[in-house]
Amino acid sequence: MQKKSRQYILILAVAAGITAALWGYYSREKNVTIVDNGKKIEVKTFSSTVKDLLEEKNILISEKDVVIPDISSKIKDGSVIQIKRAFEVEIFADGKKFTVKTQPDIAENIVKMAGIELKEKDRVEPSRTAYIEGPADIKVVRVEEKVVEELRKIPYKTVSRVDYNLPIGQTKLLQKGEEGQEKVITRIRLEDGKVVEKTTEKVAIKPAKPEIVVKGGLMVASRGGVKFAYTKKIKMLATAYTHTGNRTATGTVPRHGVVAVDPTVIPLGTKLYVEGYGFARAEDIGSSIKGNRIDLFMETEALARRFGRRWVDVYILK
Repeated sequence: MQKKSRQYILILAVAAGITAALWGYYSREKNVTIVDNGKKIEVKTFSSTVKDLLEEKNILISEKDVVIPDISSKIKDGSVIQIKRAFEVEIFADGKKFTVKTQPDIAENIVKMAGIELKEKDRVEPSRTAYIEGPADIKVVRVEEKVVEELRKIPYKTVSRVDYNLPIGQTKLLQKGEEGQEKVITRIRLEDGKVVEKTTEKVAIKPAKPEIVVKGGLMVASRGGVKFAYTKKIKMLATAYTHTGNRTATGTVPRHGVVAVDPTVIPLGTKLYVEGYGFARAEDIGSSIKGNRIDLFMETEALARRFGRRWVDVYILK
């Protein structure tokens, strides 16, 4: 009887051990959620770390992928593991294409990640600070600005003047011309080696000095053995008038040698020589004397009628 009791107790002990072992075994199984790039996966596992679990489930992790918590972290029942997958970005720079895998970041950092050096003026498209959250293309535009300075000569101009004290055909150098100097500043903007903008600015350092040449304007004519110098010859329509009892527009008494003119053509007081009449002076005006017309004073009405109306050369005397 005692022997049967001992066997029964032994059987109970073994059963209890097996039950305890089974309970301990199943008590180590954990429910874990894996969120892989937004895709949720519910799994059961006996793994103790994130790394073991990922290997158990054949989930591969690349160098740029981010796992939260870290793969060395312990897991427990109810743990949530997030996997943020790196994405590809293609970068075009210096005539080449670069491909990098990255997590979300600003464009400038992704460009530098590819080993591309950015200079201060280089442009990044879409922009240096653009936040890249997924596969994208980035373009690097190399910008260079050059400033070229050049000294150039400014040619002098020749200015001609007429001197009516100098006979026609003669010239005199009144002032010698001198070249000036200017600085030409050219600003050039290049994008990827091509000129996209060019501006030029000129800064005078020394102004040019004009050369002044005086030409003779005094002409000489001879009529009836008498020579006279004149500065201009005008073809005019001439008429004649005689005494009216009135003084001239300049207040003088009419006499031979007094002529009426349009003062906008010949100023009053101008000395003249009128072909077929002789030396004269512009002292009078007339209501019908406009433009290239001249009215000559005659001592008698008969002389005035005889002169009539004709075209004459009028010389403006010096």
